[in-house]
Amino acid sequence: MSKLAVISDIHDNAPNLEKTIGVINKEQVDYVICTGDVQSMECWQMLNKLSMPIYAVLGNVDHDILGYEQLSSVLKNINLSPDLGEVELGNQKIIFSHYPDIVKRAIINNLGKYSLALHGHTHKPWEENFNNTKLLNSGNVGNFRFSPTFAIINLETLKAKLILLDEIQ
Repeated sequence: MSKLAVISDIHDNAPNLEKTIGVINKEQVDYVICTGDVQSMECWQMLNKLSMPIYAVLGNVDHDILGYEQLSSVLKNINLSPDLGEVELGNQKIIFSHYPDIVKRAIINNLGKYSLALHGHTHKPWEENFNNTKLLNSGNVGNFRFSPTFAIINLETLKAKLILLDEIQ
């Protein structure tokens, strides 16, 4: 069984990112997708050190503070896309962006192509079926507006488990 960790909206909260990385390693996750708003080079570097394949897009804060050119020249272990990423993992076609509108538009324009669509930006954990595609927001690691969370998805069943960071010591 392959596992995918989905993280978003870290907003430079290095202690919560450290907790997240601890769970990712403990759970022996196979892949990580980050849907943006990491915010600091320190946190991007923490992600860059992970040993599994990492895919990421920039959020609005990342574009404003660091920019795609700077980040892509430094982060050699992260498959980075500026606004929209697409990958096939565990026989699942996955699309991801920071923004819910971008992934919804991509689903509508490519009906039946994606089994999983991921986004961040709202900070609120959410899961729904959108035009026969599982649409998921893993919440936010940064602890803004909603309690800090991320998700681990079983890539065979697409069943997601929400990880509540406040419950981790």
